[in-house]
Amino acid sequence: MVIDLQPVVKRLDSTRQAAYTLGISLFCLVEAMRFDLHVHTRRSPDSLMKPDDIIQAALRRGLDGVAITDHNTLEGALEVGAVAPLPVILGEEIRTIEGEIIGLFLSHTIPARLSPEETVAAIREQGGIVYIPHPFDHYRREAMGRRTLERIIDRVDAIEVFNARVLIAQDNALARETARAHGLAMAAGSDAHTPQEVGRAYVEIEPFHDAVSFLGALRRGQVAGELSTPFVHALTTLIKLCRPVAGRCTRAVR
Repeated sequence: MVIDLQPVVKRLDSTRQAAYTLGISLFCLVEAMRFDLHVHTRRSPDSLMKPDDIIQAALRRGLDGVAITDHNTLEGALEVGAVAPLPVILGEEIRTIEGEIIGLFLSHTIPARLSPEETVAAIREQGGIVYIPHPFDHYRREAMGRRTLERIIDRVDAIEVFNARVLIAQDNALARETARAHGLAMAAGSDAHTPQEVGRAYVEIEPFHDAVSFLGALRRGQVAGELSTPFVHALTTLIKLCRPVAGRCTRAVR
């Protein structure tokens, strides 16, 4: 179920829905919704997860929704959104020439290898949310880093302040400090490439129905999660090596 068009009204009775329609905050009236805002599918070169793998993992972890953020394509998000019984935010983790940027609430794929400024503009053209993942991760070449982030910070909506795949906890802490210093929304995601990772990090937010209300809910939300084992990085490396014979190696990496 793609949520860019339909209101998220799960678990609301008529009184609560009336309050929502009037624009009254529901954070105290409704149990917060748990969204993992960084999940990959088989459409990323380092994941083999099918839509049903993600759906079943999300349900087991008690998630209310996910953002699908494949590398440089919206295809996986569209596939999951078409069959999921829970809300799915259409996203893409876009590789720019100076680090990665996630666009949320997109309608079509944004090409890789643009400048950060061009990528931000392309996300804005679709009415999307500009979301910076793992900006200070020491062990990822795709991390944006301080210099580039500071250059575009006035065009950023949210920073991922908890990424479950970060190896050094201080890298997440620095992201949180940066978001707080600039008054930006704080987000979290598992960065899941395997079913076992889904839901290891998430945000708890009130219901929303579009990009604007999502950003408002995110600003008032809470971040939660736990770091994944470092061995998940070895697993995704194995997946990359196995992709030419993915059908035969799927069993080996599960």
